[in-house]
Amino acid sequence: MRVQFHGLLFDLAADWVDATGDLPAGSPPTLVRPTGVGALQFSVARYSGGKHPHVSLVDLQDMLGRHCDSLTRDFGAHTVSDGDIDKVGCVSFEHGETLAIWYLSNGRDVVLVTYCAMGTRDPEISKELAESKLMVETIDF
Repeated sequence: MRVQFHGLLFDLAADWVDATGDLPAGSPPTLVRPTGVGALQFSVARYSGGKHPHVSLVDLQDMLGRHCDSLTRDFGAHTVSDGDIDKVGCVSFEHGETLAIWYLSNGRDVVLVTYCAMGTRDPEISKELAESKLMVETIDF
């Protein structure tokens, strides 16, 4: 189902719900499966004026690289997708948790999306991670 969620349009996977209201004030917009094991969070930086930023795929790769370097974990190969919405992402299965990070941009706005779950080999995590990837692939601004 195509939804609008905090200014983003994307195909919401079945059984995912908005949990933002259940989190402490100031938490990023968050989706979960009520019987699931992880959370998908969104941080959106909107262009609001001034010099046009012209965010490129290279810029996104740099942001992702710096973000991953700042964490004490190894990430797999970075995935890259260019088009109307450029996307880069990677996944880590370390320290007893699964962490996926994606950066997306339409050239003006930037979105950071993360999926996090405790555990690495749980079939539910694999399912949620796959669904998260599909949702990220369909994001539009």
